[in-house]
This record gives sequence, structure tokens and C-alpha cells, in this order.
Amino acid sequence: MAGFTPSTAPWTTARLAELGPDEHDFQEFKGSAWLFDGKAVAGWFHAALSKQVSAFANSAGGRLFIGIDDLGQPDGGVPVHLKPGGTRSWLEDVVRASVSPQVARFNVFELRGGEPNVGIKPEHAVYVVELPSSEDAPHQALDHRYYLRIAGKSQPMGHVHVQDVLRRTRSPVVELVRLGPYGAHELDQADPRGPRAFVCLRAFLRNQGRTLAHHVGVELSLPRQVVGKEVRRRNLEQQGVHLSQFPGTIALFRYHPAPLFPSQEIYAHSLWIGLHTANRDAVESGALVIRWRVWADDATPTVGARPLHSFGVVRAALAELPPASAGSSSPPRGARGGG
Repeated sequence: MAGFTPSTAPWTTARLAELGPDEHDFQEFKGSAWLFDGKAVAGWFHAALSKQVSAFANSAGGRLFIGIDDLGQPDGGVPVHLKPGGTRSWLEDVVRASVSPQVARFNVFELRGGEPNVGIKPEHAVYVVELPSSEDAPHQALDHRYYLRIAGKSQPMGHVHVQDVLRRTRSPVVELVRLGPYGAHELDQADPRGPRAFVCLRAFLRNQGRTLAHHVGVELSLPRQVVGKEVRRRNLEQQGVHLSQFPGTIALFRYHPAPLFPSQEIYAHSLWIGLHTANRDAVESGALVIRWRVWADDATPTVGARPLHSFGVVRAALAELPPASAGSSSPPRGARGGG
């Protein structure tokens, strides 16, 4: 998940004054009475806090404000010496232990009062608890339930939600991170049907997650117009490449035989394409696209696509080919497929 970015600058009362009145998936306001009943810590606080921590950590993260009313304004704040050692230090211990497993990453900011017109009483403070999305999710609250931020509220998770979070945090995240030329294009002037150019592209994968990927495979799909007999031969010369044919598409699959460690990047696949007068217009229009799918263990495949004309090596090759209107007429449909 994405959406919440932890603070890089410290929280101040001036920054607090810029808050809008809106609560959403990444922001929750709680009044001072949620924590402090006027004499001591409110009896419901630990259970209520646990629910919020579970929801933010299991979702995309967010901020929990304590001492802010529903309009986004300070309501006087919580005593800063509510517990021995200070309220902030106590809150850090309570937040960490409020869910199982405990959250490893979070921040508690204390914004003390005493300044005029800030809405926080002397010796009181507003507390901002920042919780990023947890890589150890799902986290169970004290009531033995799991929570998620849904439509700006912390809601109990169903079985499907728990399974989704488990897959998100326990499955590897392998993506195609680079796809580019391998050398310059090759120009062939010997074909009696007219000049043609061959371009080789190389794909690289990276494990973006924290989990070892045991089994990784990548499939690159090409339009049939750029895959002819010579292109097929070149692609199948690579060890471990399997070719499949679909209507209008040629798919090349290659399995990576070694595990892929977190943050490791590897060369995964090379592919050839053929360019000539008959497919030039389609390439230049952006209609012909390379698509890919990357599998890693039981994770949902990552996918992507890129027009052939977006590669500089392809544009350079086309510049050396005659336009479709030049020379002899195009071959009959299906007579030529990319060299």
C-alpha cells in the first residue's frame, strides 16, 4: 500500500495550526478525554489505542492526534506528567506493546502548551503518533481482532483482509526495473524483400521486498509484427527460453534458476525484435508494445508495458530504414513478420 509519508520535519504548534478539519485513512483525531478522564488515564484508553495502532499498522500507516477535537483544533491537551517519567515516554511504551506482534517503527511527538492562542494549556500537550505501514503485519489488537483503515475509520478485518495483508508482507515483491538496449541495432541490407534491422533488449529484475524469492520467472510478450523467423531463432538461442504463440502475440518465458535475495538485482532476459518497412508505421505510431509479467513464488504477478518506439535504439534503427511508401509495395499479409 501507499499514501502515507512519515514526517521529515519535527512537529510544532505552528504546523499543528495548519491542520484541516478532515479525518481520512491516514489521519485520526482524538480529544484529550480519550486518554485523560480528568484524574487519571481513562479506563478505555488501552483498548481504544490498541485498535487504532492495529488499523494504521495493518494499512498504509497514518497519524493519530491525541488532544485534537473533531474540527482539527487543540482542546487543551493532556498533562505532560500524567505518568512518572513523562507522558511521552509512557506513550512510547504503551504504543509499542498495544498490539501483537509489537510495532517496531513509530514516532511520538509532544507539542507542549503555554504559548498564547495555541489552544494547549500550560504543562499540557498534544501528542502526534505517527505509524508507518508495518512489514510485520498483521498486528492483533488487545481484543484479539485485527483492524484496518477503511473509509477513514478503523474497522475489524475479515478473513480475506487478513490473507491479503499476509501476502503483502510475507511474499516477495519482484519487479522488472530496467529494460534497455544491448548494443546498437544490426542493419541487414541483404534481404531481397528490403532492408531490415534487428534490435536486442535486456531486462533486469529486482526483489523490492524483504522476503527471499525462491522461484522467479519473467514473460515478455511481443507483437507478431516484430517477430519473424530470424527473430525467433535468435530469441530461442538463449538458454531456458520458452516460446508460446497467442493471437497477435509471441510470448517468451524464462525461469530464473537461483533464489533472489531482498534488494538483489539480476539480469533476467534478452529479446530480439525485427524492424522493416512493413511494420515501421505501426511501431512509429506507438501501437506496438512490449508487455511483461513477473512471477515470484505465490505473490501476485507484477506487470508492465512499454511502446517499442519509446526506445532510442528502435528510433535509431527506423531512421536507417526506408519509409513504407518507398521502394516496392508491402508484402502480402502474413508473408513477413519482423525478420
